[in-house]
Amino acid sequence: MHRSRRVAALLAATFTLSIVVPAIAFATSTSTITISGATASFPLVSLLVQKYEKLNKKVKVKISQGGTQVGINDVAAGRVSIADVSRDPLSADPAGLVFYPIAKYYLCVVTNKANTLSNLTQAQVEAIFTGKTREWSKVPGATASGPIDLISRNSTAGTLSNFTTLLMGGKKVSTLASEEASEGLQRSAIEKDPNSIGFLSGYFASQGVNDVAFNGEACTLANATAGSYAGVARFYEVTKGKATGAASAFIGWIEDSAAAQKIISTQWISLK
Repeated sequence: MHRSRRVAALLAATFTLSIVVPAIAFATSTSTITISGATASFPLVSLLVQKYEKLNKKVKVKISQGGTQVGINDVAAGRVSIADVSRDPLSADPAGLVFYPIAKYYLCVVTNKANTLSNLTQAQVEAIFTGKTREWSKVPGATASGPIDLISRNSTAGTLSNFTTLLMGGKKVSTLASEEASEGLQRSAIEKDPNSIGFLSGYFASQGVNDVAFNGEACTLANATAGSYAGVARFYEVTKGKATGAASAFIGWIEDSAAAQKIISTQWISLK
């Protein structure tokens, strides 16, 4: 009789533990968000991630680069929670993706610092980047001499898509251009070559290179914010289907929180 009572008590305790242990595990679990994509938005999203993780101790965010198209492919295949994208949606994008705009940024035509070219018209930009104009001697205001070295981005880049749309009238960059895999590598190549010209997002164009005005408007955050500068585009967070769970909470925080908007406004353009 006593033995039966002991067995019953043991079973009751075991049953109680089977209920309590999962509850404890749930309460201490950490959510992980994975992100890949645009190198142009990487500095901004990294700052947002750092702030978000400080405010939400049970969320960890793993972020990598690779380019906009890499992010698009990764999120469509379910390899990441979110894609960082630096261009507008395209008809060729995989079906079912949802684009959440988080900020605006601006693109600058840039030269090596030794070439203090101050301004280019759209017609001049088109002639240079399509390869029609090949010598600096044919570009008014250029202080470089010799052949023009075009430094572009590879086909994964959202900045390349926006540059051709916003500053080149839809024309394609010449196949003569060298192609770099990231904004950082593109800037580094321009910094090393006195005869070079390329394009960079405002964050990367803010140091180490010469920013060139476009149609008489300086490529600055102030002009981009005011709407007087033409080369303004959007950064997006992109999910496969409507964002849910931890990804939805993170994107919502970027869209609505004062802390996120403060970070965005330092070197980018808030959508608020």
